[in-house]
Amino acid sequence: FIRTVFLVLCMVGILTGDAKAQLFLEEGKKTLAVSGGEHLNGSVIIYNTSSQVGNIKVYWEDFEYKAPYDGTKNFLPAGTAPGSASQWVSFSPQEFTLPAFGQQRIDYTVSVPSQIQEGHYGVLFFEKSGDLLKNEKGVTLVIRVGCLFFIEPKDKIKKAALQDIGLKANNITASFVNQGNVILIPRTTYYMMQEGGLVLNRGESKKLYLPPGASGTLEIPLKKKLNPGQYTLVVNSDLEDGDVVVKEIGLAVDGSGQYTIVNSRD
Repeated sequence: FIRTVFLVLCMVGILTGDAKAQLFLEEGKKTLAVSGGEHLNGSVIIYNTSSQVGNIKVYWEDFEYKAPYDGTKNFLPAGTAPGSASQWVSFSPQEFTLPAFGQQRIDYTVSVPSQIQEGHYGVLFFEKSGDLLKNEKGVTLVIRVGCLFFIEPKDKIKKAALQDIGLKANNITASFVNQGNVILIPRTTYYMMQEGGLVLNRGESKKLYLPPGASGTLEIPLKKKLNPGQYTLVVNSDLEDGDVVVKEIGLAVDGSGQYTIVNSRD
């Protein structure tokens, strides 16, 4: 039998498998800082990089980042997710024919209500329908690409904390808690210092994609062979726009190379 496979491609330039060289978005994400009552106009340009004419349908869906908050999303019908922006965004055209190697501009308007107290989100999808593709296994492919919309108040609160710091299998673990009112995508780097300030090693943790109120796990590997003594692990999470969360974790290493957490401070 024939199965239908949806290839959801929400980043500019990421095209895989049979989706390669079909549809391409000039921008994969719109980040809009808004005030209550504001109206914003903009556009998205989509390209057909194939020799086939495409019938394109444009529609809105909500999305949520889901645990363990590694960037994986749930896509939901418009208007069903907390923080949906579906009622705020209108766009045109909603259907069109995209010529071979052609392009199309889609205009949108964001109409913000009189008050906005948190971030609102969604994705504008462009789906190629009609003459569907089939691969050698008989799988029918519906090609779609999406532009994410992050609509956030200008006075948004970006606040986070590292909590429940512990040791697990020679790793530092901590809960990264989003205490603000918008999605946070922190870039977390770290370095270890010995007494005297000499930096021993540096690294970067995997990104987290955290809705307000959500908590994700950070894991930082510790250097296995260190001389006995006192060390400081400095963890720096960049929240963008100049906002950072810094945590210093004091560590002690004994003669057998085992770590102990001595203290932690912001």
